[in-house]
Amino acid sequence: MRSDSLRSLLSRRALLASAAALPVAFDLPLAGAAQTPPPYTLSINIEIMFPAGMPRAERIQRVADQGFKAYSFWSASEVEQDAMLKVQQATGIKCASISGTSTAGSTTGLTKAGAEDPYFGEITARAKIAAKFGGAQPIIFVGQMQPDVPWETQRALVVKGLRHAGDIAKEFGVQLVMEPLSRNPGQIRMALDTAGVAFPVIDEVAHPNVKVCFDIYHLQLMEGNIVTHLRDGLTKGWVALVQIGEVPGRKEPGTGEIDFGFIFKVLREAQYKGYVDTEMGTTTTPEAAMQLTRKMSLEN
Repeated sequence: MRSDSLRSLLSRRALLASAAALPVAFDLPLAGAAQTPPPYTLSINIEIMFPAGMPRAERIQRVADQGFKAYSFWSASEVEQDAMLKVQQATGIKCASISGTSTAGSTTGLTKAGAEDPYFGEITARAKIAAKFGGAQPIIFVGQMQPDVPWETQRALVVKGLRHAGDIAKEFGVQLVMEPLSRNPGQIRMALDTAGVAFPVIDEVAHPNVKVCFDIYHLQLMEGNIVTHLRDGLTKGWVALVQIGEVPGRKEPGTGEIDFGFIFKVLREAQYKGYVDTEMGTTTTPEAAMQLTRKMSLEN
């Protein structure tokens, strides 16, 4: 073989070897990247990420085994709650949030005059459960838009109703977080379904026990402009819980269009000290999704 051909072959081999090493290099932490724990606490929602047939107590144990300090759930029977509490007490893990309303909150809620009593009944029942789980935040909705009622009338009912709901929550020592919720095409819209509409209402309610759950998945679907709204809500003290999930798909960070690395940076820079709850599914395994989220929060 001629010497120039040999040099060419060796050069190609060196290039291939360096290319093969690139993935390893990209796995290494970047110089100057954040590696200190963030000011917020990651919470793992155990509803979507785990198999539906798995007992919730087992799900909580698996979250604790991964080293997480908080979890959230939607609802559970009293028997299952007892089993969940045993794991919570044994591991020291905390419950960040639960579902705070049911049928009334998703239908007539506070937007239909004369239909508030079932709504307040749901708030009372869920606030009691939240207190039982150590002061978890009940996530609430305020009802659907009523097509035959002027918006200003509905808005006034919501403001008045949320103040009363806040008083109920105060009795149980918990804080309600109202979530702007997206709806699929053809469904009736929720009364407060964007940060742009919800923030002024919460500001007017002005109750320390009523804040906003900033669910990035739903808000990206409804209005976008996530970072601007998030910064505004944190600065003004309206946001008391942040939830994450990718769009589309509601899966782990990195599977969709949202720049969660940047969002984690915003939360760190804002010194947000509440919970960041992973209300999302996974394309792999619960453990992989949990660790991916932890890695991203540490590096941004």
